[in-house]
Amino acid sequence: MLKRVLIMLVCVGFLTGAAHAATATFSGYFNDHANGALVYADLGAPSFVDDDAIANNVALYPLSVTVAGNVVFESTGFDKFGLGTGADPYFTLFAGSGTTATVAESNYAQAFSTGGDFNLTFNLVAGDYQVAMGVFPNMSSAENWGSGTLGDGFTFGGPGYLGNYYYELAVTTPDGPTPQVPEPCTLLLIVPVLAGLAGIRKKVKK
Repeated sequence: MLKRVLIMLVCVGFLTGAAHAATATFSGYFNDHANGALVYADLGAPSFVDDDAIANNVALYPLSVTVAGNVVFESTGFDKFGLGTGADPYFTLFAGSGTTATVAESNYAQAFSTGGDFNLTFNLVAGDYQVAMGVFPNMSSAENWGSGTLGDGFTFGGPGYLGNYYYELAVTTPDGPTPQVPEPCTLLLIVPVLAGLAGIRKKVKK
């Protein structure tokens, strides 16, 4: 009986499944008056006067990373309606909330090499973030200067490539582990151990 209990103690454990994934999609048009995510490069009201102004609009979205891990940022707006018909995207990720948030990541290297849609993975700590989607080459002033915050606004990039003004970004974050389940060896040993304990109980009564 003692051997069975010891095996049980050594063997008992739990299997934890892979982390769930949660995906949020941010999309819209840089020329849409009803797009509430838009701000101008100076973080003021968006402008729709002409393409020069529209190219300096930026869409800002809050993002919560609840579990630390790899977060995937995939842009699909550029090719959404056929090759190169969407806006050429520039993406910036800020850590924190409000205008004091600092630059964490961007698609800088990709934007200045191939351009167009991208698929990037960053290992992030849990916390609050902000996602900025703009039109290349309108990037964060904080990133452009190498330091600073979201409150610095964005550079004025000119019309760039607007296409049909559309952008779309899917963000996939780890959402936590699956519920724990007993390992197979534990399940196999539960019955004999319980039976052994019942035997001990009988002996104690005698």
